Amino acid sequence: MGGWVGGVCGFAPAVVIRSMEPNYQEASNVSLPTAADPIPRIYMTSREIEVVQLLVRGLSNAEIAARLGIQLQTVKNMLSALYAKLGVSTRLQLVLLALRTGFVV
Repeated sequence: MGGWVGGVCGFAPAVVIRSMEPNYQEASNVSLPTAADPIPRIYMTSREIEVVQLLVRGLSNAEIAARLGIQLQTVKNMLSALYAKLGVSTRLQLVLLALRTGFVV
């Protein structure tokens, strides 16, 4: 599912998408990747991981900024980038993704 490479965590997008859909059913016209065509991974920096961990704990953007010693706008920018990177559109989806994939416990 995910793995650590050089202090960065990677998620396979296909796994991420499946974990977000409780009623996921595979379409017959979808071709699955093979060993010759591996699933690309999405990598997260250690700072992005910290933000996700704090988000899962229920902290607000302002609380995350204060805890990490960064500006509120930086947290907002990081969350927007994470949403795009992980294919989610809300804070709740990001939290559920982190919990369902076992990324954060």
